[in-house]
Amino acid sequence: MYKFVFIALISCTLLSCADKKAAFKQSEVNAKIDSIVGERLVEINRKAMEDLDNRIAIEVKAKADSILAARNKTAVPTQATVTDSSQK
Repeated sequence: MYKFVFIALISCTLLSCADKKAAFKQSEVNAKIDSIVGERLVEINRKAMEDLDNRIAIEVKAKADSILAARNKTAVPTQATVTDSSQK
């Protein structure tokens, strides 16, 4: 019986010590959050710039091609009408 009480008492003591958590001040929490966010923000910005460079290379070429195609379509009839009127 004494062994059971002794083991129960030791177990309760150990478990009660495990429940205590360190309390942080608000300034400490804010400093930790700022450092984590700061490191992560640098990585996010770097990755965003890489993605932007990749997308610009792809999208600008496609847009430039479509702009040039649209210019050529509108330029061809204008030149054809000038050529047709000069031939008459």
